[in-house]
Amino acid sequence: MALFAVCSAVFLTALDQTVVVTALPQVITDLRLPPMLLDRAAWVVSGYLLGYVIVMPLMGRVSDLYGRRLILTLCLGIFALGSLLCGLAPQLGERVPLSFLQPLGIDTGYPGLVWLVMARFLQAIGGGAVVPVAMAVAADFYGFARRGIVLGLVGMVTEAGGMLGPLYGSFVVQRWNWPAIFYINLPLVALLLALILLFVPPSHRQQDLPAVGTRRIDWPGSLVLGAALLCLSLGLAQEATLFTAAPGPASATGNVHNNYALLAAAVVLLAAFIALEHFLARRRHWPVLDLVLFRKTTFSAAALTNFLIGAALIIAMVDIPIFFLTVYNQDSMQSGWALLHLTALIPVGALLGGCLCQRLTCRWTAIIGLLCAALGFWLMHLWPLTVDWTLITVGALSSGFGLGLVIAPLSTTAVNAVDSRQLGMASSVVTITRMIGMILGLAALTSWGLGRFRELVALFKAPASAPPLSPAYNALYFRYITDAAHTVYTSIFLAAGILCVLACLPALWLEGKRPRTPSDLQHADNTASANISIHHTDQPYVQESEASRSYGQRKK
Repeated sequence: MALFAVCSAVFLTALDQTVVVTALPQVITDLRLPPMLLDRAAWVVSGYLLGYVIVMPLMGRVSDLYGRRLILTLCLGIFALGSLLCGLAPQLGERVPLSFLQPLGIDTGYPGLVWLVMARFLQAIGGGAVVPVAMAVAADFYGFARRGIVLGLVGMVTEAGGMLGPLYGSFVVQRWNWPAIFYINLPLVALLLALILLFVPPSHRQQDLPAVGTRRIDWPGSLVLGAALLCLSLGLAQEATLFTAAPGPASATGNVHNNYALLAAAVVLLAAFIALEHFLARRRHWPVLDLVLFRKTTFSAAALTNFLIGAALIIAMVDIPIFFLTVYNQDSMQSGWALLHLTALIPVGALLGGCLCQRLTCRWTAIIGLLCAALGFWLMHLWPLTVDWTLITVGALSSGFGLGLVIAPLSTTAVNAVDSRQLGMASSVVTITRMIGMILGLAALTSWGLGRFRELVALFKAPASAPPLSPAYNALYFRYITDAAHTVYTSIFLAAGILCVLACLPALWLEGKRPRTPSDLQHADNTASANISIHHTDQPYVQESEASRSYGQRKK
């Protein structure tokens, strides 16, 4: 029941990662956002993801210090408050002034949107902590032999929430309106809090918690890490928009310097964070991220593999709908159906990966998943200019299944590499590396793709028989830009496959031992009993006692 409670909380918070995707058109209309500022509406989604990433290391560490139940209760309360403010964002925009944000350079011309983005960020602060704490609860209750399958279950629930979010949001919007998406969270959170208070103990291992006077939280480190991720996200996002801007004085002035300044600030803040964490570790304080973890080869391998997998996954989830809208000229339903081919098997692969960890070890389960995902991306690279559902289905299903298969091996390796006091930190780090990979991979490859597309379009030359803007010229130009878009997107799919192949290298250092099953333990007990019998018949009584003590130590 404790596992059911935390998995339900994970599903709800993961659902809200993507629940507003299908509701964005109505959100834009209700908040009176003009079409030329649609990029700002994207922060309704990315603001939640950014808050999700920033809070994970902090709350994973806090759960190690104060216990799982208290932190789950607190974070679900914050999530409920953020959900309430999201639903009230239009009214707050009309009644509460935001002039205090103008000195920070934030445009408050659309206060309803600003309130919604801030509320989504607050919502993510509560939701972002649920995943690592839930993984830590699962690791608390289940030992080494069964840990792979329960962590695979948590990963399956997380992916299922992200997959069903758009469908759930579309259903709610059609029945009611977009604020109802957030109001429904309130009774659901109340039910989850009751389950957590009933079935999740204050701390599964009370003796593992440090003394009250020594429970120090690294708030400065959390703030510096959050600022570094924020600067990095903003800098890379703005860098991507440069490729879509028309050439001229406007694109060659302040924006470029601001982008470089943000990226440089991110590097400086990251260096300051590393130095601060080293200082706190030497002073024997509790850093938000214990860098000693990365000295363990298996943990570093899991983090690096997850980073590369995150980049490949977000490329597929973003580019498949755009590919269908631009190259195949299909509507949003068809593009959503194509994306479902990818996401449908991710939770199935996550659950199966947890089972295979006990049979094939984490190392080989992850490598099989990565190769399967790479094969799927290569098939997606071969998608033709006309719709071929057979090739589309095989490629997308193979990629999704392979990406799901690696979730449990990475999580299992990470938590098995640390002691019980660091389970929350380890599970949060291995999750945050995946989301950082999403941010960087999407920004880098999207920037490259947009730049490459502009280069190809600039090379278009119509024959002399087709004067500019004539029907023949327009037909040739449309066909050319469609071919250019097809070339760019298939190249991006190929790059995602290469990332999966590269991820096989750190995956070779994942945990390579097969967990001992109950049958293995029974066989060991039988062997020990036979050895005791031999000692009993052939050796004096003193040696029998020594053998008995040895057997007791082994059994313990």
